[in-house]
Amino acid sequence: MIKHSLHSLAKQFCSGIYVNSTDAALWRETFTYLADANDDAIFLKNKIQSLWLTYGGDVRAKIKDDALVLKVLKKALAGYAGEGVTLYRGESWFLFDQNAIGFCWTLSEETASNYAKGLNAVESGGVLLKCYAPAESILAAPEADQTTHGNVFICDPGKLLRLTTLALFPKP
Repeated sequence: MIKHSLHSLAKQFCSGIYVNSTDAALWRETFTYLADANDDAIFLKNKIQSLWLTYGGDVRAKIKDDALVLKVLKKALAGYAGEGVTLYRGESWFLFDQNAIGFCWTLSEETASNYAKGLNAVESGGVLLKCYAPAESILAAPEADQTTHGNVFICDPGKLLRLTTLALFPKP
């Protein structure tokens, strides 16, 4: 296993490269460093967006500090200049109950429902959520040619409005 330093992990993240073999403490230290970085030009925003859509749940689980994650994502993502949208999310009941709703939301109620019934229901059951995301809550919008991840928006969960529970699903 390659041993990474704070600077090497920061460089990898800023380039959109996920390093799975790194422990949680180094991820937290790296995100603290990136949160304090003065130069937002270090972030390759489209590559970080792709990294987050694929591995964001893993990174978030390692860091265990959504405020810190949010501070970095606000710097590291492209932002959004469109109108507000109605979005959906399939969340685990445990995270919903802890008021720790995730960052990735979709235009598709069906996609969100699949997460609420499946992957995000494994530990504690799932919940299908609906909200209105004002433009200022959206950290990154789907890229026009985005097919791998569907129509996923990365949002600041604390700025979402009219959060509604549409359905609950048991642990599979």
